[in-house]
Amino acid sequence: MSILKSEDSKKWINALVAMIAVLSGFVSIRFTETMGEWFDLEAKVGNFLAMSQGIGVAVGLLTFFVVYKNKKAMAYLNGVFSELIKVIWPEKDAVVKATIGIIIGVSIFSGLFVLVDFLCQKVLNLIY
Repeated sequence: MSILKSEDSKKWINALVAMIAVLSGFVSIRFTETMGEWFDLEAKVGNFLAMSQGIGVAVGLLTFFVVYKNKKAMAYLNGVFSELIKVIWPEKDAVVKATIGIIIGVSIFSGLFVLVDFLCQKVLNLIY
């Protein structure tokens, strides 16, 4: 059972492009703030915080429009979405059983690693 429908492609692709734009804006804001801390730009440039946030918004908007207007990028995203529609998601019971199995397996192996680490520690304490 697929949770996506082919008629929803435009909505999902727009949401993905918007998330990419928000992420690029956030990264650019953090980058300019880090540069400001490294070079003490807060003291040298008036309203540095507003300027860094303005740069982030501008980068985010620029990213959105560049990706949205790029025909190759949009064709690729449409292809990805058309393949995603074909995915058959597992039932809830299968997911729960697999999750429980993975948790049990990881617990067993982590317990073995703790035991081996403890034994190696004791052996090294006896030697040294």
